[in-house]
Amino acid sequence: MKRGLVLAGVSMTAMSVPAHAQQAEQAAPVVAAGTEASIANEIIVQARRRDESLQDVPLVVNAVTADTIDKLNIRNFTEIGSVVPGLQLTPNANGIGTSSSIRGVNHDVNVSAENGTIQYYRNDAPVPSNFVFQTMYDVGQIEVLRGPQGTLRGRSTPSGSITATTRLPDLVQPGGYITGTFGSGSASNLNGALNIPIVEDVLGIRVAGLHKFDRLNRVTSINSDVKPRSETDAIRATVRFEPAQWLRFGFLYEGMQSKALRFDQVRSVSDYNPAYTPSANAPDYGEIGLDDYLSVQSRPSTVSQKFQFYNWNVEADVLGQRLVYVGSRTSQKYHSFGVRDLANFFPALAIGQEADTRGTTSSHEVRLQNQDRIAGLFDYVVGYFQYAVPSRTILNDSSITQLRLAGLGIPIAAPSVTDTPIYLPKGTPKEESVFGNVTLHLGDATELSGGLRRIHFTDFRDGLFIGCTPDMYQAGSCRRQNGTQSDVKENTTIYSASIKHRFTPGLMVYAATGSSWRPPVVAVGNFTNAPYTPNEVAHIALPSESSKSYEIGVKSDWFDHKLTLNLTAYHQKYKNYPYRAGGAGITYININSAGAPTVGSFNFVSAVPVKVNGVEAELAFNPTPRLSFGATVNYAKSTIGNASLACTDALNNQTGAVGSDGIPDTVTPTLGQMEQAYGDERLAVCPGGGQSATFQPNWTGVLRAEYNQPVGNDMDAYLRGLFSWRGKSKTDPNNRFDDVGAYGLFNLYGGLRSASGAWEFTLYAKNLFETTKLLSQDDVAQFTSVTDVFLAPPTFSVTGIGSTVYNSRYAGVTATAPREFGVTFRVAIGSR
Repeated sequence: MKRGLVLAGVSMTAMSVPAHAQQAEQAAPVVAAGTEASIANEIIVQARRRDESLQDVPLVVNAVTADTIDKLNIRNFTEIGSVVPGLQLTPNANGIGTSSSIRGVNHDVNVSAENGTIQYYRNDAPVPSNFVFQTMYDVGQIEVLRGPQGTLRGRSTPSGSITATTRLPDLVQPGGYITGTFGSGSASNLNGALNIPIVEDVLGIRVAGLHKFDRLNRVTSINSDVKPRSETDAIRATVRFEPAQWLRFGFLYEGMQSKALRFDQVRSVSDYNPAYTPSANAPDYGEIGLDDYLSVQSRPSTVSQKFQFYNWNVEADVLGQRLVYVGSRTSQKYHSFGVRDLANFFPALAIGQEADTRGTTSSHEVRLQNQDRIAGLFDYVVGYFQYAVPSRTILNDSSITQLRLAGLGIPIAAPSVTDTPIYLPKGTPKEESVFGNVTLHLGDATELSGGLRRIHFTDFRDGLFIGCTPDMYQAGSCRRQNGTQSDVKENTTIYSASIKHRFTPGLMVYAATGSSWRPPVVAVGNFTNAPYTPNEVAHIALPSESSKSYEIGVKSDWFDHKLTLNLTAYHQKYKNYPYRAGGAGITYININSAGAPTVGSFNFVSAVPVKVNGVEAELAFNPTPRLSFGATVNYAKSTIGNASLACTDALNNQTGAVGSDGIPDTVTPTLGQMEQAYGDERLAVCPGGGQSATFQPNWTGVLRAEYNQPVGNDMDAYLRGLFSWRGKSKTDPNNRFDDVGAYGLFNLYGGLRSASGAWEFTLYAKNLFETTKLLSQDDVAQFTSVTDVFLAPPTFSVTGIGSTVYNSRYAGVTATAPREFGVTFRVAIGSR
């Protein structure tokens, strides 16, 4: 199948891949007001802080233009992954951040917070990933830069960076546009912009807005009349002021708020594991299959978010040099309620985790770079960068308490809810760095480039306080969980270097190397009401991560730029990569609010060495102005080296007897079995090595084609196809039930547009063939833990505390999105 995909790409010759469009629209970052370059049949990027043709940059850059976004009806940022192979973007269900994967490793905000393997930028300012994920409107260009980043742009990241630039005001011509999409599943998206030149060639403003509504994953619940929904409203205002040819100012404000109700999808455990036995009192809602898109929750999980983003810049050109200052500030508020009784054992009770997170991010960057090449040989960029991300979180974790008659264990009252407040005081993470990059041009054919960034990082976090409110914390009456305090002061230097040589105008070969660094992490989510054991601490608090990467590549175009072929191979090594357990997490002994042991589940994190080897290829062919093809193929294989991984290991897998054998259990142990096997510990550790560091397939690919034909004198008809392919994967190697076979999703678009581009009308079908494939599946059935309090007559005093675990008939899953039919229209006037 792998070979077949590659051959299919070659035989089709190529489609218009994301990094190659027939006519690129202006990529207009606020910080680069002078960026006007865009040539027909050529993409101009700012991957190295100056305008360059994509084919001249010695690294892999996928540029998704505004034209591509419009043509493929990309309404959500996560859909960028459908046109950039190897990139997986997934918003977390709790609304706090995102999970991303590129070049063989994951970034999960629940582990690394905003110190991700990928850094996101809005107009060259670093921003929280979830801010970018929420909206997609009035975009100029998106650039996905792969490999270690940081010596030229913002923060150090090992896997890459993603910049999303917005359109700038046009200083000459007024105009605007409105775009509307209406699809099945009640999906609707209305966005538009108005451009007003105030003073010709000097001052202009652009105002854009968005209203979006959809049904998320379209999973409904058997036990609720509430329908899933997500509603987002956003507005953006941009000011562009150029009082002189050598001086430019820019300012942007963006406000966004969203609210969502969602249900977790389930399927019957009996569908894939007939040997499983649920608890005797487990609710039975019948057989539920993957393609039913059903949940059994009695109430939805909820999340609301608010962002305010300010971005400003100044540019001055003096004596052939350019001085740039870029600043930003982002305020963010999250409030979520995540249902804990997912299997609905106690429908009358609202059991879950409520979270309230508030924080700000701020950044400042000053850089100096040349405009005119120095002595005809050198280009340079030097600068200073500062970034701070203070935030605090208030949690309330609810659980169920059942009063029972001592001896007989008979319930003597209805179950009740016990609330446990949890507090994470505001931290003070701050990063400062100085950086520089020099490029030496040896004639027109050869180039040498190198850069350094010296990073100074500090962070003080007072830790995690369970059973604590902000008032209690201020009064000094709270106990800190051991292992959760961090007082970090680290200095490090990262580097990058590349060499490229152009053998002919259409053939360039390059080699590059670079390093990266990420600060230590403390994973939050194990809320046991007792001091952490040594194994728990070791798999919650991790040291800083570093990596080194090596890459070689070829970029070429042929037949007067009609055919483009790029090929890259890379190798990357990580030290102390934070590997987070997948699925529903690892089963461990949790101490509940009453002090009783019970079964808990948490995605513990392990610091591991990782090696990644990969190949990326892209092919584009435009045989005529009316026909284009494209194909991209991505291979990334990551392997964890020798390491100690958190695991569930209370049983011998061969005999079934109690006792750890160093191999993750294939059957979920009981509380009693874990207590017997673990002794003084509450979490097991297994020797690891050889498994993948990501839960994504090694192989991914995209095929795309477009044909257009004149209709009359002033209209074109067009037909576009997009096929996104994912190879087979084991997802979580410790989960024998979540293997995913290879599959592809096909989107089809057809419509009419005016020859001038003033209007366009499109009919579309996403996932045309209704392909339903498993994406992930929990390794254990959903369960609910209850604290039992035993009372003895006649005084009914407490004689003991225990716990009961109720195992359901259903397991949590995620699946490919259902088929969607819809229509899109776009009307534009003037500068658009």
